[in-house]
Amino acid sequence: MDKPVKVVIIGTGARAIAFCKFIADEPKMVKLIAVVDVNMRKAQVLIDRFNLVADVSDDVEKTIRRDDIDAVMISTPDYAHVLPAILALQMNKHLYIEKPLATTLEACDAIIEAARNSKAICYLGFNMRHIVLYEKIHSFVQEGMLGKITTIEANEWYYGGKSYFRRWNRFRKYSGGLWLTKACHDFDIINWIAGGRPISVYAVCNLSCYKLIPGAGPRCRDCAIRQTCPDFYDINKPLDNWFDEIWRQLQLTMEQDGSAAPDICLFNSEKDTFDNGMALIEYDNDVRASYTVNVVASRNTRQIRVNGTEGMVEGDIEEGWLRVVQRHTGKVSEYDLDNDIKGTHIGADEKIFTDFFKICNNGGQPRSGLLNGRVAVQISVAAQESCDKAMRISL
Repeated sequence: MDKPVKVVIIGTGARAIAFCKFIADEPKMVKLIAVVDVNMRKAQVLIDRFNLVADVSDDVEKTIRRDDIDAVMISTPDYAHVLPAILALQMNKHLYIEKPLATTLEACDAIIEAARNSKAICYLGFNMRHIVLYEKIHSFVQEGMLGKITTIEANEWYYGGKSYFRRWNRFRKYSGGLWLTKACHDFDIINWIAGGRPISVYAVCNLSCYKLIPGAGPRCRDCAIRQTCPDFYDINKPLDNWFDEIWRQLQLTMEQDGSAAPDICLFNSEKDTFDNGMALIEYDNDVRASYTVNVVASRNTRQIRVNGTEGMVEGDIEEGWLRVVQRHTGKVSEYDLDNDIKGTHIGADEKIFTDFFKICNNGGQPRSGLLNGRVAVQISVAAQESCDKAMRISL
């Protein structure tokens, strides 16, 4: 039997909640040795919530260099991935990096260069590749069921996206903007299905909702219009969803005043990203794709439609359905995926973490690696540039 992989978590962002849940559920597969964060109280609250026993530190380098660490899992803000990633690779520690790989192509290349000289496994956290709907669509394309792919349409509607305008995600210097923070997942899925090299991007976007409201804020807790604002967030009120409630408890350990307050006004907070956008991507294999991201939405879901010369497949991850229509016969095949959408991120987290730790012990090829991460960042950066310059960007 494989020995548990001994890990350190760097950064206690929201994704670290999923990391810790998996570690608590799978003690034979993985053992948490340490958690590193500049806010050590936040790290302690997180591990206590899952009844885990681990060291807490604010020293990234010293902790990664420990001899009893096999693997490093990074859940820092996006701009801070590069330094712990390179150090882990230099120490030949297996590496799991939460998406995106980095916020610039230069930072991506620095991590990739370090990986070339390392013996470590590098797994990029594109967990959507492990959602059963996308797994099936990818297999249909690979098997030729749809013929030659011509177009891909992907949409994401996200009700919870309003929280981005309270967090560091709202600043491009930390997150690259929503084209990177949010859309890199979808760009990767489109790349995976399209099977070609992206050659151009054209995008448009705007901040249509979360704009200045005179007299609001600065925080929900002391806002003059909190009684009537539909986006009011009571940070002192326990939440029903277990994941959201843990995140609320972590927020209570963070700075409560100023621009970093966890209940800062969504509308009046300083920001330089958007809340809705559309992108068109062209590939070198004659595939075209469109993608819509809208975080001013009434529900959380992603939908996709892939059209080919022999058939079309479409599905919805929240509703758990998938439909294939053959072009010449009109035959319809429907798939009920309700039993496959349990767990965090629709069951994808459990699958990707399991794959990572198995590869750490036994070797193998990650489903998503550093080069996949770089291509997604390349499209994301180009989409933002396209919006800024109002022009098509060649890759």
